[in-house]
Amino acid sequence: MKPPLQIPPDLYDSFTLNRLVKVEYRYIDNSSFTIKNKFFYKKDIDNYIERIRKGENFYYGRTDEFLRKAINKYPINNKTVGIIGSQKPLYESFVLAYGGIPITIDYHKILTDDKRLTLYTVKEYEINPVKFDSIISISSIEHDGLGRYGDPVNPVGDIEAMTKIRDMLNDDGIFFLSVPVGKDKLVWNAHRIYGRLRLPLLLKKWEILKVVGYPFYIKLLKRERQPVFVLKKKL
Repeated sequence: MKPPLQIPPDLYDSFTLNRLVKVEYRYIDNSSFTIKNKFFYKKDIDNYIERIRKGENFYYGRTDEFLRKAINKYPINNKTVGIIGSQKPLYESFVLAYGGIPITIDYHKILTDDKRLTLYTVKEYEINPVKFDSIISISSIEHDGLGRYGDPVNPVGDIEAMTKIRDMLNDDGIFFLSVPVGKDKLVWNAHRIYGRLRLPLLLKKWEILKVVGYPFYIKLLKRERQPVFVLKKKL
């Protein structure tokens, strides 16, 4: 479904928490791209693994450094690790580099020639759901509900995604989450930035074990950053 150019008027207050969240517009339509099958090549994954072991950062810069630190503190060796949303096999490669067992869940079909990967669509996973020892979501949740990737427009799509992830995790499991943190903002339809208003809603059902990266509790950053939250679900 092609995303709307503007926030639907009847959903404006819900998207902006009764107009308390600032709105900017940067329209992106990735809906048609994602319906095509993606292919994760083993040669690319092996290349990623080599570069990860050398300490290289990728598209999200220091967020990859923060993820390394988080995984070193909360190891994933021999553990099943769910990866939520995947445009490239980067975080699958992170899991393999640190001895974990990657299982990817994406709205669209992904193919591979690498036997180390397990790749499900959301529908396939829902038919046969499993619990994970850990879950990784890097810069994915902030897009949920904005229609950018052909997903349904939903003011609480991100919060509902967090609830679903909670149900996918073992009771003692660890969730590695990265979203943009700063002053609350909705950049339609590109992403959200989480600040004093929406961040507590996003993390409401989670215990924060550690935040790796930029400090933000006293004064949320004036400039957007992406730390890695290490979370455990509240029971």
